[in-house]
Amino acid sequence: MSQIKIKQIDGLQSILDALTASVTSGSLKSVFTQNSHGFTPGVAVSYDDLTATWILADASSEDKLGRLVVESCPTANTFVGVQVGAVIVSTWNLTPGSFYVVDNSGTGVLVKFTSNDAYPYSNPILQAISSTIGHVLPWRPSVGGTPLNVPIETVQSKKSLATSGNYQSTGITINYAPFDNGAINVIINGLNADESYGDRTGECYFSNDGGLTARASNSIVAGDTLYFNGNIAGFDLSTSDTIDLVYQRSSLA
Repeated sequence: MSQIKIKQIDGLQSILDALTASVTSGSLKSVFTQNSHGFTPGVAVSYDDLTATWILADASSEDKLGRLVVESCPTANTFVGVQVGAVIVSTWNLTPGSFYVVDNSGTGVLVKFTSNDAYPYSNPILQAISSTIGHVLPWRPSVGGTPLNVPIETVQSKKSLATSGNYQSTGITINYAPFDNGAINVIINGLNADESYGDRTGECYFSNDGGLTARASNSIVAGDTLYFNGNIAGFDLSTSDTIDLVYQRSSLA
């Protein structure tokens, strides 16, 4: 019986070895060559069709959304990119179970997803398995997404100016307009104050004209000042009194 001869194809074994390594590692990855790429392990990269080069991912543009996560950089001209599956980066400090997205800083750095994110494009790319291990997701970015307008709990804390009598400025201005014309909880030294809106009959109110008139709840905007009525409250404020403004602002503000 004659022997079967198998022709050895140049380079075939190296290709098979690379495929085997990719499969057994639990991820689909490739080695990319690009002179002076400048990448570091852990960043997300995108492919720029115009320049035919890999660039750092950026969620502010549909042309720069992340496609790979860089696992390692063997040389200044090569890098290993993971398309899907496990990736290990020793310098990461991930929160296990959390999802990570590309932000709009243009640095390719991954940030933990929260419901308050309002990037122009939603680009989820990885879920953390441990502090240094992530799973690159097979999801695709959402192109043309509209940032969601959701409420964010906000707390401002500051010492008051000294006051005497009614209609006195505390020197405290609100940083944001309340979300959906919501109320503002004014807390003085840990105790709730009685706010009024549209009139000056409460212990405190917001104004934009030196305290002459009070803002209605649906007209308060960033920069409005809190005024205090000492005669109504039964006490005046001193510079040692702390006032907290607790309210919700828009995630788009």
